Amino acid sequence: MWPRKIKFLKKKSLIKDRNKNKISNIQTLEYRKIQAFSKLQALRYGFFRRSDLKKEKVKKIISNINPFLKNVNSSDPLIISIKGLAKFFIGELTETTKQIMFEQRQSVEWTESPLKISFALSNVKSFSLLKF
Repeated sequence: MWPRKIKFLKKKSLIKDRNKNKISNIQTLEYRKIQAFSKLQALRYGFFRRSDLKKEKVKKIISNINPFLKNVNSSDPLIISIKGLAKFFIGELTETTKQIMFEQRQSVEWTESPLKISFALSNVKSFSLLKF
């Protein structure tokens, strides 16, 4: 009985080592991608990583839109996925609004001037006109 248990423990430790190697490989690939960014891209990526939408706020908005989802838990995968999609949408909206402002020469640099509401609203309208 003991030799089998030792073999099992050795296999288990080998599997853990493989998983750690996979994670470290993924982390090194991510690190290499970030190192390839320009300073401006790295700055925007840092803002994106640090930004967060509160689960309770997202749940409140969802329950106002659809009353049937009022009893959904805050840690439910639905809330988490909607939170991620909203974060992605806000990032895209900000990026395209900044690009439009830059192209129309309303801002000289991407980082220094704040978003203008008129450009953001026109950008939201253009997103709503797209048919998926």
